[in-house]
Amino acid sequence: MKSRPARPARRPVRTAAALAAAVLLAAGATACRSSAPAPAGPAARPAAPGSTAAPASTGAQAAKTVQIGRSAWWGGLRFDVKSATWTPGQGGEYTVVLDTAVTNTFTATAIRSWPELALDLAGTPVDGDPGSAVPPVPGATDPLPITFRGHPDRGRPFAFDGASLVLGGAGTAQGVVPLGQGGRAAVSLKPVDLRPSGTSLTSGRLTLNLKSAQLRADFGDGNGITTLKPGQRAVLVVFDMKGAVGPAGMAVDGTALRLKLPGGQEVGPTAAPIEAIYPDRPLRQDQAAWFVFSGATDGDYTFSVTDAPSPAAAVELTASGLAGSGPLS
Repeated sequence: MKSRPARPARRPVRTAAALAAAVLLAAGATACRSSAPAPAGPAARPAAPGSTAAPASTGAQAAKTVQIGRSAWWGGLRFDVKSATWTPGQGGEYTVVLDTAVTNTFTATAIRSWPELALDLAGTPVDGDPGSAVPPVPGATDPLPITFRGHPDRGRPFAFDGASLVLGGAGTAQGVVPLGQGGRAAVSLKPVDLRPSGTSLTSGRLTLNLKSAQLRADFGDGNGITTLKPGQRAVLVVFDMKGAVGPAGMAVDGTALRLKLPGGQEVGPTAAPIEAIYPDRPLRQDQAAWFVFSGATDGDYTFSVTDAPSPAAAVELTASGLAGSGPLS
């Protein structure tokens, strides 16, 4: 592969500390169909059903487009991959351009940079180039063409079968979108909404009113510091917090919060509010607590708050279909 001009090193995703309560989620995954590589010769093979061959041609081979219709999540962004177009070049080089739409699923949190983008070709990665595009503003969706430039490996022509878009670097949870048959298995990293048994918890002076709860496979905290590893999950609970306090007020931090997993293990938050509550400022809105752990399963996750020495108050957060978003171990 010919070398390309060096691009600035990617910075890790950094988001604001206050993660908004609403996370816009929309699964847009449909099955994809692949087409075989265009044969060498004076005319290209017709596109496979469900795909559209581009009219332009270079040399003996014509550009080819296949429809994808799959989605994957990473770092709060949702990538909807619409189609992929392969275009041959000089000397055996080729270009693959993915037509994607990218949504910032946070409604009040900026995302500053892209994840690592690569095209996996039967185990060989080819770096992707998003050009000068920047991630969309909170709640917005922008078009994003991602360009990959490569060279046939050992004389083998490029094929959509066996090729996959990969979001995220090695050693992290990766979203995977196959472009054809074979290759890496699809991994959406789609967040899963949790069903709460109640919405209000009161322990002593402290009351939490739940606004949302999710189990995420793509992101580990509201500051973008915790990139999840393969098999890890993060439970995100967003709530309003109110204290019935005297003149001295009270301090609240992560020591008051716990999450018990379906298997009985109890974990504390990896990120949580640190707030002081006073009689004239008793309410703190849109607070976020994150719990990162391994060994997630379907079942009931128990979220609790304790204003010692008062007893804990708890709600059950029920999860199902976790394996659909990616490997659990």
